[in-house]
Amino acid sequence: MLLLILGVVLVAFVLFLVLRVKYQRHWDGGRWDCDTHDFFTFMSWASGILSIVLVIVICCLSTKVATESIIDSKIEMYQEENSNIEQDIDKIVEEYLKHEHDTLSDLKTEESSITLVTLFPELKSDTLVQQQIEIYVANNAKIKSLKEEKINLAKIKWILYFGK
Repeated sequence: MLLLILGVVLVAFVLFLVLRVKYQRHWDGGRWDCDTHDFFTFMSWASGILSIVLVIVICCLSTKVATESIIDSKIEMYQEENSNIEQDIDKIVEEYLKHEHDTLSDLKTEESSITLVTLFPELKSDTLVQQQIEIYVANNAKIKSLKEEKINLAKIKWILYFGK
């Protein structure tokens, strides 16, 4: 759409420049003889400035559209990282549950609760799991924002050139 508007504005710019030259003002002993020259001068300046603004806007929007191919690879990378985190967390939890089961099976019922508390080890990887969960959540937020950006690119493409 902007490219179409730019084309129309450039045609108008050239047309007004040609008309401006055709209807040049001549000094006629105390006044200028052509009032249409002022109109064509104004319109050529206006269309020229509008052309420059449109070119700048088109360049800015084009850089956003150019990043579209990168978005899919970023989403894939974050999803791959999340699947690795899921596998790591599954391994850690599985090992902890196995250790907990082994520890509980060795216990006798007559032991005190203090003994039970001392027998349960601190899950040293708990901080690791928490960090991985934080990374996982952050990655999901990034994936969501990248998908939103991809949706917004469809609108930008339409604004630029009626594209999808």
